[in-house]
Amino acid sequence: MTSLRLFELLPRHPILTVTRAMKLLDASRPTAGKAVAVLEEAGVLVETTGRKRDRTFSYAAYLDRLRTGTEI
Repeated sequence: MTSLRLFELLPRHPILTVTRAMKLLDASRPTAGKAVAVLEEAGVLVETTGRKRDRTFSYAAYLDRLRTGTEI
């Protein structure tokens, strides 16, 4: 399953676009877009740009965990 493969790559690439997902997965735009959409629907990825095109997604829970204890 493509979305599972993408999920496994997220710790090394916690911020990505569909274009970046295409390269990471060696997949077509529709396939990468579907994988991103599945992870977004599951709450794993969060869209951060508010745009309809050229959107950026982040693995928010992972990034939040990395930030814990680093606040000044």
